[in-house]
Amino acid sequence: MNSYTSIDLATWKRRGTFEYYRTFQNQLFNITLEFPAVELYRYAKRNRISFFLLTLHAILRAVNSVPQFRQRIVDGGQVIEFEHVAALTPIMTPEEEFVMALTEYAPSFAEFRGQAEAAVAAAKRGEFDPSVRQRNDFICASCVPWYGFRSLTQAALTLDQSIVILTWGKMDASGNIPLALQLNHALVDGLHVGRFHRALTGFLTAPASL
Repeated sequence: MNSYTSIDLATWKRRGTFEYYRTFQNQLFNITLEFPAVELYRYAKRNRISFFLLTLHAILRAVNSVPQFRQRIVDGGQVIEFEHVAALTPIMTPEEEFVMALTEYAPSFAEFRGQAEAAVAAAKRGEFDPSVRQRNDFICASCVPWYGFRSLTQAALTLDQSIVILTWGKMDASGNIPLALQLNHALVDGLHVGRFHRALTGFLTAPASL
């Protein structure tokens, strides 16, 4: 687990909003967005790089650019903010089962690629380190490349779930991909989703910046 900062609830400017949404029976919200991915796809094909890994890295960079996406609720109500978060993603094995791969954050794709490719290869062999389940400094990021979607509701681990869960789908004829997010409203508002949207759009349309 990487370093984090504990947020002092007594002085936190979001305390009132945080405590308000914590009274809800369900404080989670789901939103599906659309992103232009054709430039990234062309870049991947031109350079013979995995479109999946390029997209995952772009998503991870966008997530890490928004502090609220790196915050977690722990110990029944304490809030911490990680310096950065990784991505836990399901990988399909030859037997058409899924094994999770943990891909650690790196600011550049060149740094990200080596360890991510190794993690994906291990997952395809059926290898998974169960100690990952003791961490919460990651997002859950799934790709469903077989179809697109207009909306998607993620499964909830608990009603106090604060790990960001997202899924992206097949690129459509216009070169766009759908991406569904599940977020905890005690930590995240539409403003923060907008910042994520702007960051990811920038990465996807300027792939050389990755």
